[in-house]
Amino acid sequence: MQALPKALFIVLLELSVGSYLSLYVLDLRRDTTRGFVVFQGALYLFQALLTVLAMNSFATPQLVAGYGLDVRWLGAQGPLVVAFTLLLIPWNVLLWRDRAPRKGQKGAAKAAAAGLAISPRLLLARHAVGAVTGAVGLAALFIVGMGYRPLADSRIGGAFVVLAIVAGALAIGSVWTAMWLGHWYLNTPTASGKPLEFTTALVVGALALELVFSLLAGPSTAHAQQNAAPLAPGTTIQVTGNQVQVTTPTPQPGSADQQQAVNAEQTRVAPLGAGAMLWLQILMGFVAPLILGGIAFVLARGRSFQSATGMLYICVAFIFIGEVLGRGLLLTAVA
Repeated sequence: MQALPKALFIVLLELSVGSYLSLYVLDLRRDTTRGFVVFQGALYLFQALLTVLAMNSFATPQLVAGYGLDVRWLGAQGPLVVAFTLLLIPWNVLLWRDRAPRKGQKGAAKAAAAGLAISPRLLLARHAVGAVTGAVGLAALFIVGMGYRPLADSRIGGAFVVLAIVAGALAIGSVWTAMWLGHWYLNTPTASGKPLEFTTALVVGALALELVFSLLAGPSTAHAQQNAAPLAPGTTIQVTGNQVQVTTPTPQPGSADQQQAVNAEQTRVAPLGAGAMLWLQILMGFVAPLILGGIAFVLARGRSFQSATGMLYICVAFIFIGEVLGRGLLLTAVA
């Protein structure tokens, strides 16, 4: 359970950066309606704010010290995540100022003929700010991956951990954008299906890469917190002011059978081992969404947007569960 908050921060960071990158590419293509890009830009800014909150609450270098991480890299984690969030503000402002209809949108040809297109300078500024924002987001993912790579460094120094985090960001971010885009088609059924096809193909490709990187990363080498001491059963800790009192009851003499019964009673067995959780991650986090993503791509090409959205809806749930399981297994302490 101690690993879950830290895993949640990594997944939120992946979601924020990956969803922004997929939206930025859609903005460059200019074949998605302006309303969708503006709405998603504001939503992804809110997601980034939640990521900053999760980082400060669960995953600062001070809070993860002693877990075997490379905290030298994590020193740059905070500034990069905050910078990524702040850069989303000017990008959104420049996005709101672009009121020209997009390619394929109603009135686009008439607006272009009347010379109502956005100023080239504003367009260049938005794309430049967006590129810098994406680069900072990728740098944040790289820094976090380098900080956590010692938890599975048995193969080429943990490089596959970094690659899996980056690929996971593209997978969970793209499926999040694709799911919202599918819902948007309910309001604009005559819009081009190319953006949905593109994002769905990106989901499948990123998932396939993440599966390969996750398998090549090898088992987790995480360990319990350093500088932590086990407590005997029945120990109580009382805090009064600036004093801490630890009381351990004195064991009473008893027969060997009684002592063995006490030890057996204290033994706890987890309902699911790490191996079972790994298979659950592979099946739910990779295999199922790969199949569903392929079906969604075929449906999108056939303009069955409602059915494709249903497939993507399930993909979001599966991929999110798979990401939480994967990062949780990475952070799970072993003996």
